[in-house]
Amino acid sequence: MSMPAKKPPFISHNIDPDDLDWVIDTDPRFYLEDTQEIIGYWTNGKLVFYRDTPVKRANPETFVYYNSLFAKDDNRCYIAGRELKRADPSRFEVLNECYATDRRTVWTTGGSFEPADADNFEVCDAGVFLMDYGNDNCREFDDGIKRTVRSIIPAGYAKDGRQVYYKNLHSEVEILPEADPTTFMSMNDGNFAKDGTHVFYEKNILPKANPATWQKLQHFYSKDDKYVYHAYWLVSEADCGSFEVVLLTSPEGWELPYGKDKNRYYRYGEAMTEVEG
Repeated sequence: MSMPAKKPPFISHNIDPDDLDWVIDTDPRFYLEDTQEIIGYWTNGKLVFYRDTPVKRANPETFVYYNSLFAKDDNRCYIAGRELKRADPSRFEVLNECYATDRRTVWTTGGSFEPADADNFEVCDAGVFLMDYGNDNCREFDDGIKRTVRSIIPAGYAKDGRQVYYKNLHSEVEILPEADPTTFMSMNDGNFAKDGTHVFYEKNILPKANPATWQKLQHFYSKDDKYVYHAYWLVSEADCGSFEVVLLTSPEGWELPYGKDKNRYYRYGEAMTEVEG
């Protein structure tokens, strides 16, 4: 199911994009109350903008946007305000926060690619990297009011009848050659997934992991009936039966995540000594 298209918000004509006295990330006129996001695309009635930059050759009359990245008008398709070359606006659809397609080519923040089986290409999740601390932050705006701002970090899995794909914010699309599209399922967090044989962290296979007993914990930790993992690394010293993730308060007052079993604590998957503890 594709994302719905929306008309860009109208922001008053008296906003001058060349005026350096306003900052889009703290100007309340660019804050969307319903989604708690900063506007990506907007119009002053004459031009369409992506953040503070005019979108070249965009038609304000027909322009629609899908999320903070993807948009189109009657002649062109766009990502982050840039034209997507050779994209067909009549067939263009945005599948989630990470992937868009015209059923021939797929586009992401890392470029475009041709799926092995374009007719059966589909996304496996919402296309968002989710942080255990949450994706929201509180920010003071220029009017002195603090508002919650939601951050969208594109990352996620997709598949067709022949292959599975992964994309995060900083990489090009990766093919998972060992993944089985027929049994593949994402954990919808932008990190973990599994099929009938393997467990994946992004493009990487967790060594020895049993997908039938594997469970995601928090802060990049997971375990199955025998082993504990941090991201895709095996935490060989950990006792699986007693392992858990705990939050401990630092001297500075920060809550920090640690692994813990009956024998010791772990920081980023590394066993801590008594001195460090």
